[in-house]
Amino acid sequence: MPARYTMGIDLGGTTTSLAVIDARNYVAAKRSFPTRAEAGFDDVLRRISEAAAAALREHPCDALGVAAAAQVDVEAGVLVASPNLRFANEPLAARLRDALGLPVVLENDVSAAAYGEYLAAPQVREPLFAVFVGTGVGGGLVAGGDVFRGADGFAAEIGHVPVVATGGEPCGCGRRGCVEAYAGGSAIVRRANARRGPPPEVPAFTDVTGVVRAAAAGEAACQAVLEEAADYLGVALAAAVNLLNPGTLVVGGGVARAWPPLAPRALERMKESALPPALASLATREALLGAWAGAIGAAALARKPARS
Repeated sequence: MPARYTMGIDLGGTTTSLAVIDARNYVAAKRSFPTRAEAGFDDVLRRISEAAAAALREHPCDALGVAAAAQVDVEAGVLVASPNLRFANEPLAARLRDALGLPVVLENDVSAAAYGEYLAAPQVREPLFAVFVGTGVGGGLVAGGDVFRGADGFAAEIGHVPVVATGGEPCGCGRRGCVEAYAGGSAIVRRANARRGPPPEVPAFTDVTGVVRAAAAGEAACQAVLEEAADYLGVALAAAVNLLNPGTLVVGGGVARAWPPLAPRALERMKESALPPALASLATREALLGAWAGAIGAAALARKPARS
């Protein structure tokens, strides 16, 4: 009997990833492409639909899960707001359901990625709290074998935990002093450019990789920005550990992959500030699924309503 497939799409601020998994969560197909959110919601939707339709021709799927870099209304399937995508109040699930003829489940991208990481390890001490540092900073919590979303679906938003009380850096959410304003990829690029000097004195950075290369070449300003990102992330992780008492803490995301010292330094900083009882049995690790955690987790989450 052929394997039954589900598809997951991870709609990120910079990159969109698509994965098809079978009933045992093995990846049967995957691809990624630039999100290009600046082109507008309809253009992004069109390109996602085209990529999904092409994948469906090779692997017919029972359902589609979408992980969006946004606050989402899971029940309504609505993308509520997103500082990084700049979309708001978009009925994403309904639009994709109409385009593809599949049941569609919408989830926050980091919640889906946390679920993917939960499935990736053979043994996990729950709750599992996963933090992903990419364009922004997001958190996801898995407890009792399922995503914990909170009363209104906005749980685990660690990116907007304030780490500077007054006069902090501006954040995409409209506030100041959030950890995302220091540790997110966009913030790292912005802060490194500001410290480096205005163009044309030096070429402006366009991504975190450029900042990392400059730091490795000895640019003190870039080294400081990266180290501060890790330290502020560690402060936010300590707050999360004290509040949630997770059994497993996972750190991943594109920034963590671009600058490998990020996760170890942030975890060390976290251990300096978190309460000892919360650390006593805490298992910490870096993410296992890389850039595919969100798409794989979304596909696995889509299987639940498809089977019920």
